[in-house]
Amino acid sequence: MKTYKVAVGNKEYIVKLEEIDGNSITETTVSEPAVSDTTKAVPTGDSEMINAPLQGTILRVDIEPGQTVKTSDTVLIIEAMKLENEVVAPRDGVIDQVFIKEGQTVNAGEALYSLK
Repeated sequence: MKTYKVAVGNKEYIVKLEEIDGNSITETTVSEPAVSDTTKAVPTGDSEMINAPLQGTILRVDIEPGQTVKTSDTVLIIEAMKLENEVVAPRDGVIDQVFIKEGQTVNAGEALYSLK
């Protein structure tokens, strides 16, 4: 079995390939990204980047730039494995930028929004 690192767009994957004869089916294993792929979003000024806690699909976005949030306010919902997961504000602040939209798939560690 040989292991390769494959880059697709901005994501890197570890791929293991088993070499077999031409009459058999080849088994391929693909793991999650080898390197956390953080969106190239850059917060402005003294903003804090808030990243996705898990991989999933954005079901609902309850924030917009300029909006004030308090600690534990639900800011968006991520669906993962048929479960809805609330993402809450980690502290009081003002939303600086929102980097995601409803229906978008995100990876763990990917930028969701920035908070001032």
